Amino acid sequence: MLQMTDQNRRGMAPPAWRSVFQNIGAIRIVSIVAALVAWELLSRIVPNNLFPGPLESFGALLSNIRDGVIFKHLALTLLRVFSGLALAMMIGVPVGIVMGLSKRAAAFLDAWLMISMAIPSLCYGLICFIIFGLNEFGAILAIALTGAPSITVNVWEGVKNLDAKLMRMADAYQANRMLVLRHVILPQLAPYIMASLRFGLGLIWKIAILVELLGLPNGVGFELYYWYQLADMRQVLAWTLVFTLFMLFIEFGVFKRLETRLFSWRPSASQ
Repeated sequence: MLQMTDQNRRGMAPPAWRSVFQNIGAIRIVSIVAALVAWELLSRIVPNNLFPGPLESFGALLSNIRDGVIFKHLALTLLRVFSGLALAMMIGVPVGIVMGLSKRAAAFLDAWLMISMAIPSLCYGLICFIIFGLNEFGAILAIALTGAPSITVNVWEGVKNLDAKLMRMADAYQANRMLVLRHVILPQLAPYIMASLRFGLGLIWKIAILVELLGLPNGVGFELYYWYQLADMRQVLAWTLVFTLFMLFIEFGVFKRLETRLFSWRPSASQ
C-alpha cells in the first residue's frame, strides 16, 4: 500500500474552501453573505411587519433613492457629522498631547475627562439645544463635545507610548519644542490619530443621528424617528441601511486606502 509522505502532503494544493478563507476580500464577502442569510431567516421567523427581510428593506431604500428624498437628508447629516468630527479632533488631539507630555496637565484634566466621558450624549444634546436653540450650531457642538473625550483618551495613550530614546535624543540635540512636535511626536502619534479619526467617526455618526432625532427637522435621524412614529419597520431599516452602507464605504473605500498609503511601512497596514 502506498503511503503519502509529509513532503508529498505539503506539496499538494490546499482544498478550495481553505484557499478562499486565506483571502481577506473573500472572507469579507462570505461574512456579508452570512449576515444577509441570517437576516432573511430571522425575517421568516418574526412577523414581516415587525422585521422585514433584506429584499423588502433594500426595495424601500431603492424607492427612496429614486424619489431623491435620501440625498437631501443624508447631505445634511454628513455636514453635521464631519463638522462635529473636525471640531472634536481639534479639541481632542491637542488636549491629549498636552496631557501626555505634562503630568500636571494630566492630573488637572484627568477627573474632568472621566466626567465628560460619563455624561450621556443625550445630555449634551439637550444642554446645547436649550442654550443655543434647535439649530446647526447647537447640534454640531453637541456632537463634538460627545466625541472629543474619547479622542483625547486615545491620543493621550499614544503619547504615553512614545519612544523615550527619541525624546532623549531630541533633548540631547537641544531641539526646540516645535521641532520635537513636528519631527518626533507627531510622526509617532500618526497611527493613534488615524485610529482616533476612525473611532471618532463611528461614534459621532451615532451621536448625530440621536441629535437629529431630538430636535432637528431634517437629516437621517429625523427620518428614522418619523417612520418609527408611523411604525413602518421597512422604512426604518431602509434608513438604517443608508448610513450603514455609507460607513462601510468610508471605512473600506477611504480609511483603509489612506491607512495603507500613510503606514505602508507597518506590516499590519499592508495586509
